[in-house]
Amino acid sequence: MAKKEKKAEDQTEGKGEENAEGGKSKKKIIIIVAIVVILSIGLSIGATLFFLNGNDSGESDSEDAAPVEEVKLPAVYLDIKPPFVVTYDVSGKQRYMQVFVSAQSRDQASLDAMELHMPLIRNKLIMLFSAQDFQALQTPEGKESLRASSLALINEMLEKESSGSSIEQVLFTNFVMQ
Repeated sequence: MAKKEKKAEDQTEGKGEENAEGGKSKKKIIIIVAIVVILSIGLSIGATLFFLNGNDSGESDSEDAAPVEEVKLPAVYLDIKPPFVVTYDVSGKQRYMQVFVSAQSRDQASLDAMELHMPLIRNKLIMLFSAQDFQALQTPEGKESLRASSLALINEMLEKESSGSSIEQVLFTNFVMQ
């Protein structure tokens, strides 16, 4: 009987060690799986919050840092017709200048105001063109100076007559001198 009890004890101890080792390994696996699940849930929540809040905070930061630039409207042009023809007396010889002029703006209302006051603008431009030195107009600097003077004159007339309308550029689309 003693042998049987001893065998039973040995078997019980062996099973206890196996149960203890098996229980520990099962507990380790359960703990590892639980940690992995908790980490994956935490990462998914963190990523979701990052992407949802990342867009909102990025837009507000960029708005706070620099104001949004205005979108430029497309350029609109107005050809001033008929072309300007001006005569000059240079050393006793009759000389001519013919200029085709266009105005550029990004606001159609400014060009409409310009069309409304076209007789006044044409008169002022003819006076400006005829007051120029023929020799100076033959240089690129002279033409650019005339273009800038024309822009200033038109904007002055528009401001005076149309309360704040203005054009962006005066363009010489054809410039002939003889």
